[in-house]
Amino acid sequence: MHAMLAERWGGVTQLRWERLTSGQEPVGPHAAVITSGGSLIRIRAQANPNGLFVQRIASPGPDSQFGMWQNLGETAASGGVAVTEIDGQIHVLDVAANQRTIRERTSRDDGLTFGSPRTVATAAANVTSLAAASGAGGGALLLYAESTGIVRSITRTAGTWSSPSAWTNSLRTVDGIACGHIDGDWAVVACGTLSNRSSGVWTCNLGAGSSQTAGTWSMLREVIASAPGADVTYRDPGVCAADGPRISFVEAYGGAAGYSQTMTTHASAGARFRDHRWRESTPFGQIGGTGPALAAEASFAWLTTPSEVWRAHIGTPSIDISGSVIAADMKETPRGASVTLVLAEGPQLDSSVTVGSGPLGHELSIAWGYETGTGRETGQAQRYWVREVRRETRRGSLVTVLEAEDPWWFMAKMRARRQLTWPAHTASVWNILSQLLTMAGMSTTLARSSPAIVATYPAITISPNESLAVAITRLMSRVPDVLRFSDGVLEAIRTRETDPAVYFYGEPGDHALLDVARSSALSPVNHVQVYGHGAIAESVNQREMESVGSLLVQVVDRSLTTPEVVATRADAELRSRGVLQPFARITVPVNAGQQLHDVVSVTAPSVGWASERLRVAGLRTRYDIGTSQPVYQQDIELGGV
Repeated sequence: MHAMLAERWGGVTQLRWERLTSGQEPVGPHAAVITSGGSLIRIRAQANPNGLFVQRIASPGPDSQFGMWQNLGETAASGGVAVTEIDGQIHVLDVAANQRTIRERTSRDDGLTFGSPRTVATAAANVTSLAAASGAGGGALLLYAESTGIVRSITRTAGTWSSPSAWTNSLRTVDGIACGHIDGDWAVVACGTLSNRSSGVWTCNLGAGSSQTAGTWSMLREVIASAPGADVTYRDPGVCAADGPRISFVEAYGGAAGYSQTMTTHASAGARFRDHRWRESTPFGQIGGTGPALAAEASFAWLTTPSEVWRAHIGTPSIDISGSVIAADMKETPRGASVTLVLAEGPQLDSSVTVGSGPLGHELSIAWGYETGTGRETGQAQRYWVREVRRETRRGSLVTVLEAEDPWWFMAKMRARRQLTWPAHTASVWNILSQLLTMAGMSTTLARSSPAIVATYPAITISPNESLAVAITRLMSRVPDVLRFSDGVLEAIRTRETDPAVYFYGEPGDHALLDVARSSALSPVNHVQVYGHGAIAESVNQREMESVGSLLVQVVDRSLTTPEVVATRADAELRSRGVLQPFARITVPVNAGQQLHDVVSVTAPSVGWASERLRVAGLRTRYDIGTSQPVYQQDIELGGV
């Protein structure tokens, strides 16, 4: 078997922040950039003593001295600041004391010295926030928000700033703006309020000619929002690309026992900024409510405030623990999978696995395989996340035990923070499923799904504190598809009674059978009635109902509007509650490619099977080289097709 550990979630690096400094600088507008020369340039504005302060740290690290700041002159302490590098020059932007004149200062020596301020634009109203970013070919973007709620953009080409242009979106107030050049277009994050006075965080794109026409704005898409009158506000956003797009913002509650905290989130693996696939935001408790600036370069992500600097490695290397595994026990069912790994102590085991809390929360990738004539070969990897780390003595030897779970366990613990509602005919089952998986930081694919998953538009409400796993189960009851995680990605699969066998057990030359068990049992449900909108259908297991009477389940789903759709739902409900339940088990030498919901053919004359088609309903794979008789075998639970 092949086993790897990595600090990832859903394929995205989990940043482990390291604080490099903590000072006494006052809270206020600030910005930061990592230059092409490797320097960290920090900008901040303060009222007393008034000034625009800049700090340059060459090759920043744990031993750097962060105490020295240079005052570039007076500024509007509440107007915002920005800094970016354009063609090797550092551009610092601020607002003059009149709160309307936007200026820039330029450094040609990597931030050591700056020239005199030059006017870039004069705002029509007081400026409340600034943001700037550079792109390819010397292009750059400057955004500023006015007290009227208007955001204006200025682009720089061939060394010249354009005239300001108002965006085509609308907010009542803008309480912070951030931008970056991500995936070929300008990525924008805005905090503010709507006309109904609810506060929120939104993302949008300003086209730079990649996937969106240059100079055009996309619509605002909500990341998070408070209810009107909830006394929750959002401000001070940040954005960068560090193993994918990431954003931050401050959430503040002004009621009794109020709080102010920095929140961070990242896009799902492979998602672009414009895809708007943001994981549920989480608090970054170490810095409270001082809105950080985000920056990134090849090796590190950076998070700064006026008084603190943090950094985190990007793309932490994976740890190969294959050579230390002496036992493994993997169990997989449609409701989730888990694995227990036992690791032998020794010089081959990376010390980070055994020190402190070890790899808690790390991604554990496991691929079963064999030694073949062409070398070691493995099947599709499965991904788990470490829930528990234990140190034990077994048979007189010290071992480390990792208990890991697949995403279903974590999604059962993840709760909706607020009510989520999709009225009928507004979003398909597939759209809603994708949104819920995104909240958990996971990805999904249609794989071999049914047409119904993209054609069914149900009415569904997810209550606050409801687990994502329960919500997904309720959602998927509307369609005939089943779900399975494959290499950390959720696949939606339609199962049909006519599905062909993909693997064969028991015949000469086929995969060998070690043990076989077969049972017969009554189904927990033999009668299903489905009530749609103006249509009713039922499905019956006639043979069992004649024996024991009706074991009835009734389903009400007003999103089902035609007799054909209602009948399909009834048949799918009866199959999932009866036919697809496990009633047999085979034990075999490990099949590294076997997956849940596959149809297999089994020949076992002892129990009356000759090329019997059955569907995989569960797997247990066991590996143990620490006993006198090493074990490497698999129990496969089987149900009807």
